[in-house]
Amino acid sequence: MATILKPHSPSVLPSTSAPSGLAGFNFDDLSKQALARLEDCRCEVARMLEQAGVEADRIKRSAHTTGLAEGRDAAAKEAQEKLARAIDQRLGEHTSAVRSAVDQIADLHQRWMDQYAERLIEIAVSIAERILRERLDREPTILARWVKEALQESRSAQRLTVAVHPETLAELGGLLDELLATPGLPEETTLLPDESVPRTGVVVRQIGGAIDAGLQTQLDQLSSQLRLA
Repeated sequence: MATILKPHSPSVLPSTSAPSGLAGFNFDDLSKQALARLEDCRCEVARMLEQAGVEADRIKRSAHTTGLAEGRDAAAKEAQEKLARAIDQRLGEHTSAVRSAVDQIADLHQRWMDQYAERLIEIAVSIAERILRERLDREPTILARWVKEALQESRSAQRLTVAVHPETLAELGGLLDELLATPGLPEETTLLPDESVPRTGVVVRQIGGAIDAGLQTQLDQLSSQLRLA
């Protein structure tokens, strides 16, 4: 005979029934904890965003400051470079000007020294001329000595003519004749008065040229030697 099972009434559930897995789990506490976590996360995010904003502002200010500093550095560097170029240019101009001035001074100094040297030579020759003229006035035989020296330089000539001023011939004719009679001179050696010859001059003429042994010639030779010294 079939058996009919009837559901038990809750009031008569066995006390030994197995407990459920949700037993002791409090949903309210879980919700509160979740909300607290969310709030903490929101606050943390807000704090991080705030810090990020602060950091962004700091970075902007730093970048701006750095940019200004770099700009100032770049401007200062450019100004220094411009100043250095300007200084170099000015120094170059001054150097050229100084070099030009030094060259001009050196040129002026050299010209002055040349003029000074020329003047000294003129003075020296003038003094020598005065001394020699005074000697010639006291010792007219000096002209005979110059004739003798000129004749010695012309010994190889075939014919000689000794030309002197007529006054010189009148004063030193005898002495000059003795010189022309010196052995070794050409047979055709004559003494000739010549008004074109200075009073202090002596000219020994030969074929192909002449030797001027007068005062002015010797002064010219002295002047040339002084210029070469």
